[in-house]
Amino acid sequence: MDTESHAASSTFGVTVEQLDELMESRENGTKKLEEFGGLPVLFEKLKTSEDGLGQIDIDNACADRFSAFGRNVHATPKSKSFIRLWLECLKDPILIILIISAIISFLLSFIPKEDEGSEGNWDWIEGVAILAAIVIVCTVTAFNDWSKERQFRKLNAAKEDRMVTVIRTGVQQTINIHDLAVGDVVDLQQGDQLPADGVLIRAINLESDESALTGESVTVNKDPKSSPFMLCGCTIATGNGAMVVTNVGIHSEWGRTLASLVKEPEPTPLQNKLDSLAKLIGYFGAGTALFTVLVLGIRWAYKEIVKKVIIDNGTFHASSLTAWIDFIILAVTIVVVAVPEGLPLAVTISLAYSMKRMMKDNNLVRHLNACETMGGATNICSDKTGTLTQNKMTVTQGWFAGRLFDRVPARDELPASIVAHIGVGSAVNSTAFLQVDEAGQPEFVGSKTECALLQLSRNWGLDYVPVRKATSEITEYDFNSDRKRMSKVVDMTQSSYEEAARDFPDFTAHAGPRIFCKGASEMVLSLCTSYLDEQGQVAPMTDGVRKSIDEAIISLASNGLRTIILAYRDIEPGQTPEQLNDSDLNEKELTCVGLTGIMDPLREEVPESVRRCQMAGIMVRMVTGDNILTAKSIARSCNILTETGTAITGPELRRMTDAELDAVIPTLQVVARSTPSDKLKLVTRLRALGEVVAVTGDGANDAPALKEADVGLAMGISGTEVAKEASDIILLDDNFHSVEMAILWGRAVYDNIRKFLQFQLTVNVVALVIAFTGALFLGESPLGAVQLLWVNLIMDTLAALALATEGAP
Repeated sequence: MDTESHAASSTFGVTVEQLDELMESRENGTKKLEEFGGLPVLFEKLKTSEDGLGQIDIDNACADRFSAFGRNVHATPKSKSFIRLWLECLKDPILIILIISAIISFLLSFIPKEDEGSEGNWDWIEGVAILAAIVIVCTVTAFNDWSKERQFRKLNAAKEDRMVTVIRTGVQQTINIHDLAVGDVVDLQQGDQLPADGVLIRAINLESDESALTGESVTVNKDPKSSPFMLCGCTIATGNGAMVVTNVGIHSEWGRTLASLVKEPEPTPLQNKLDSLAKLIGYFGAGTALFTVLVLGIRWAYKEIVKKVIIDNGTFHASSLTAWIDFIILAVTIVVVAVPEGLPLAVTISLAYSMKRMMKDNNLVRHLNACETMGGATNICSDKTGTLTQNKMTVTQGWFAGRLFDRVPARDELPASIVAHIGVGSAVNSTAFLQVDEAGQPEFVGSKTECALLQLSRNWGLDYVPVRKATSEITEYDFNSDRKRMSKVVDMTQSSYEEAARDFPDFTAHAGPRIFCKGASEMVLSLCTSYLDEQGQVAPMTDGVRKSIDEAIISLASNGLRTIILAYRDIEPGQTPEQLNDSDLNEKELTCVGLTGIMDPLREEVPESVRRCQMAGIMVRMVTGDNILTAKSIARSCNILTETGTAITGPELRRMTDAELDAVIPTLQVVARSTPSDKLKLVTRLRALGEVVAVTGDGANDAPALKEADVGLAMGISGTEVAKEASDIILLDDNFHSVEMAILWGRAVYDNIRKFLQFQLTVNVVALVIAFTGALFLGESPLGAVQLLWVNLIMDTLAALALATEGAP
């Protein structure tokens, strides 16, 4: 540790080495943490608390913490210098032969010849010119490799750049992962990838997937008392919680693992195929060179030995052997010209250029071969929310107090208890939060559905912050694709909660836990046995009321609105922790508070993008968890669902055999109320039928489908870290238009390579034919070694640069 780091660490009560020892002791349970004095002492040593870093650290931009404990940046492969790349070019065996031949030719040019005139010997120019051409070829190739490596490093750096949610001064906010400091308190949600090592502060049903580090696919239960250590790079499989950061960057477990695994990117399938083609052409060129040397050798032997010595009784001069050096140089030059070194170079340049341009079109390419594969995509299975729509959700209609509103009712139009239940339920049964953006404007961060509900409460004058802070959360039942709902059980007996909820008098009546539930309208409605009537009182859910809600769901969904029902239930005191964690026991006999219709406007550019994809022969399918009526309405709006198209639900797809699904697939355009397993089944069948499939996804459960697809596209804004890790391309703007651009650039790669291949093979064949026929009939090649080398230089480098960097059509 240098002096500056030592001085910085002395301001804290713990060093990097001690924190490393703490995390390395995790195999022995919590013994080392107990020696520290537990969480309170760890907080004290790190000068932090459950409310996160203080204002002093924020004002100081965490400079002291970065000096003491390092920054959250991982190791990267050491970059090759330009000189090293230049010297590596000289390792090519063909160039080595050519250099040796050029040097011999240069030296032999000074041996006097019997027919040399008074003008002197200028044969040395050929050797020098060959060496000069080799220097230029190596310089251009090294520069291209150096530029390519720098581009790939920028793209790899962009892949690691993401935002994480932390708590600072008691307030949730998002920061860049590289600004994360030791002592930060990180908010953990299902699907998150841990940005650093840490110690768990609190957890509810938290399980961590540590397979990325351990190789074990079984999730690990995490608890602040028995298993508190969280490892960077692992993902939250279920539950939520918070942890205090102890190790960042190269000091984290993931950082140390990465440092031992850093490697250069492997060649893509297209590069491997073209490498094989280049070798095949090289063999053809070598054969041509051999025949050319053989013909020239026979002509030399006839002229210098048979005719001059045997027939004319002349004298054989050793200097005439220098002609064989010219033959060898010509042969090696023919091989150099024949081998299309520029072909792999053109692929690399084209891929690097396409990746750079795709980045501008909001496509972050994680795997290089995805550029190529996207060009051949025949099917796109797209999500709806955020991809086809703007993901800017707003409650626009709803069913409250027994009737359907075609707008959002004002606060005084509804009974106080309904407003209260929506306000408190939206606050506690949510992980979304409000923060101020760079322009100083407030914005909600998190699930856009939850943001819409919080915004509704805010418009009614209800603040979620005091309610959430004062509420004691007992347990939660996570949202997943099968349940289509999310619930939280909270303690309603705290006086502090009563103070925070003083505007909600109905909430002080029940002494015990209360469960708040929200989710897909059909799912939650089936669990409701009562509702809040026009007086705000609990009333039985009669058949007439249920029919009224069903009709409201159909009306809202037919207009393309997402329908969400909010409900609650009072739980009798005295349940054991095991009973409270049983969702089947508590998610029943709910009271329906109301039905909200949430509008998510269609992205303006999507209908035209879908149309262009269809014109290019690509089938676009929408796979969504929404109601079938909502899905069909949106699909028609964006040109996905046609008059001859088919729309089915996830349960219907699940019941189909492979043969039945194969019969439906040609017209299948919409799958509604789908689960990730439905998406995976669809992708698997499409690939089995020979289709090249691109799939979009955002949730942790989408990972299998993203991996199964030929190209997985994860959402950069709303996607979980698990989805991003399983993907090949990240859509930075979550926009379907970016998928279209990825296909355009993928096809541009193939078009550019095809153009270059056509150009290069034409020049190669012509050069070989001229060299061979000239040797056969004239006794020498019309194209000299220097001429061929310079043609090769222009053809392999400048042409590669020009043709490989043409834009998308």
